[in-house]
Amino acid sequence: MLYSSVNEAIQTASKPSVASQDREAAIDYLGSHPTPEAISTLIDLLEADDAGIRWRSADVLARMGKPALAPLLHALVDKSDSRWLLEGATHVFHDNRDHKVAKMTEELRAAMKGSGAAVATVTVAGELLVKLAGEAA
Repeated sequence: MLYSSVNEAIQTASKPSVASQDREAAIDYLGSHPTPEAISTLIDLLEADDAGIRWRSADVLARMGKPALAPLLHALVDKSDSRWLLEGATHVFHDNRDHKVAKMTEELRAAMKGSGAAVATVTVAGELLVKLAGEAA
């Protein structure tokens, strides 16, 4: 399916009633158009009921690299109780194609494992956000 806009792809990707293959095509489109809205939608889809949609969204975010980093860190801090978000973010950081992002998230990936992962993830993600803000200043 061809999309004429990011908004159209967002609408398709976000509807559980749409066939999975069409949703996945929309997710791929969003990955090739990394606007803030597209990234936000992909992060939201890490919590979708469909495991294939979650996985595809994580793959696309991993390919994006640094543009997806801060929004995903914010989501981890804001939704620390979301098991699916934590799992998807683990996939994103583990398979990240951007060497700098992979290096920056080493400590975070370690924090995302184990029984205290939710609290440790929020702490390390918050610290990484502060570091990113300092770099941007």
